[in-house]
Amino acid sequence: MNVLGIIPARGGSKRVPNKNIKMLGGKPLIAYTIEAAQQALNLTDVIVSTDSAAIAEAAKKFGAKVPFIRPAELALDGTSDRPVLIHALEHYLANNEGTIDAICLLRPTSPFRSAASIDKGIALLKLSGSDAVRSMTKVEGVHHPYWMFQSENGLATNVVPDVSIEKYYQSQLLPPVYRLNGCVDLIKTEVLLNPNLPLYGNSMQILETAEQESLDIDTLQDFEYCEWLLSRK
Repeated sequence: MNVLGIIPARGGSKRVPNKNIKMLGGKPLIAYTIEAAQQALNLTDVIVSTDSAAIAEAAKKFGAKVPFIRPAELALDGTSDRPVLIHALEHYLANNEGTIDAICLLRPTSPFRSAASIDKGIALLKLSGSDAVRSMTKVEGVHHPYWMFQSENGLATNVVPDVSIEKYYQSQLLPPVYRLNGCVDLIKTEVLLNPNLPLYGNSMQILETAEQESLDIDTLQDFEYCEWLLSRK
């Protein structure tokens, strides 16, 4: 299976300016994703898609391929993943020989993903025959949807209808539930390019990853926490 790793790194982050190249543990944030992709055994190739010359320069310093600068219309606040991925894939296919069976979306805001998780996800996609694989983390305790409420005119109602919390009074009684973590996402090319299908197709496998790998940086507080983790090795 030929799999193209795509690292999308937009320059216009709002909460943390220049987030993707902000220093973490002595190197830019995007470097962690580049290094994990380079260490993965089952990626055919890896490219960075960015609209920023500064991000492109930083990525190249860590050995990443940046074959184009992403058009501004594909780097807006409301731009979804699909057109960005299709643009990167089509550019790659137009400039390289061979075929690509699937793409691997590697967001640069997940610095602690491992190369092993990337390889495990690719193997799962190949063996399962599913349309996609998405990394997820098991939801524990108070974060479980059975213990969540929403407000209707100020009154608390269960997020999951017809579920009695009294029945699930201990966390050990809660059924396994997983949340997306954005660490490793794989999509078959034929699914990505089919506008009549959802982005992740109609069949998706769960790639369970460790809690630390699931850390996603979105705020300055997230940076501080990851710095602390790195200081603890």
